[in-house]
Amino acid sequence: MKLLLSLFLALQLSTAESKKGGKKGKKVPEIGSLMDRAFPMWEVDGDGRRVEYKECTVESCEWNPYYLTKRYDGLHPNLGGHPTDIDVRYAFYKPSAFMGQPGGGSPHHCPEDYDNSLPIQACPKIKTKTDDGPSGPGHIPPHIALASLTWATEERLIKRSKMFDYDLHGCRVVPDVLLHMIRHYFPRTVGEYVDYPPPITPEGGDYQYEFPSGRGVENQGPPYEPGPPHWCTADFLAAGQWPDFCPYVFEGPDAGKYRHPHIAYAALEVYLANMEMPDKCATTWLENNPDFLEQTWVPTNIAFPDMDADNNPDFLEQTWVPTNIAFPDMDADDFPDDSVEHWMGQPVLPYNYDGSTGKKAAAGAYITETLFK
Repeated sequence: MKLLLSLFLALQLSTAESKKGGKKGKKVPEIGSLMDRAFPMWEVDGDGRRVEYKECTVESCEWNPYYLTKRYDGLHPNLGGHPTDIDVRYAFYKPSAFMGQPGGGSPHHCPEDYDNSLPIQACPKIKTKTDDGPSGPGHIPPHIALASLTWATEERLIKRSKMFDYDLHGCRVVPDVLLHMIRHYFPRTVGEYVDYPPPITPEGGDYQYEFPSGRGVENQGPPYEPGPPHWCTADFLAAGQWPDFCPYVFEGPDAGKYRHPHIAYAALEVYLANMEMPDKCATTWLENNPDFLEQTWVPTNIAFPDMDADNNPDFLEQTWVPTNIAFPDMDADDFPDDSVEHWMGQPVLPYNYDGSTGKKAAAGAYITETLFK
């Protein structure tokens, strides 16, 4: 109790100083540069294809800079995905468990008997009217955490040394401290839901790696208009299914440049942790999370529906990749150089999805309260 009280007083003091217009800290580096630092990217040619395959170890592994789909998130980096929200242990993602129901591993909570043909996005996210209940503050979009941590660092809202407790949380920001930052900028009215602004707005952090699809798949380029970052066909949108299965921006000047806000948040976290504890926290995410490449690691990728690229014979080499067991041994011959076309695949119609393919025992903190209703 004394420790909590001390932390509370320290936070309150820091908040008061900030609100009085106290000293401002230095601006954090541009978030794209921090992502490239925490997640070193492999070299690609003008079409986004990987130039050279290298050994993937904790110290040397590289990630895909021409990112087009979340399909391979949580799997081996060579497949072109990035770590998931669960992998980076983002505290307020509030994912559903991988129990074989539709949307397992996503923030949408479908019951176990939910029909595979129904839209996953119709299942609710965890929303709360208090921060003190069993689900805490509920789902908070990662761009909100990114914006809050950025602003708090630049405004010296909280001392950097107070952000970390290595013995309990390693190189990650203490969740309670992160929530304090979030509530400073995005306060909750007691008894009400919090309405978080979108990432592309100034009040939502002005995130520059979203590229929303409001103008439709035929118009992939600026100016971007509000919408999801997934670029679906008109027919798939008309079918009303979950747009997250569609690729990110894959044409135009920003093709392949989408980055998940949770990756940006993790990159900033890595940067700050390394500055504060350089003897304990490295400059890359993998060095701080070496278990991700272990053979015993159960990946956190989500089940996908049938995709049009799956029937392309050029990519059949990839169909063996497991989705519910630990990583297999891999070498360069397992990954065709021209897999960009595979990444930009679209869901086929009629929609064919089986959530049970995503059932697995992946480590993480999951919400199960809606699963058995």
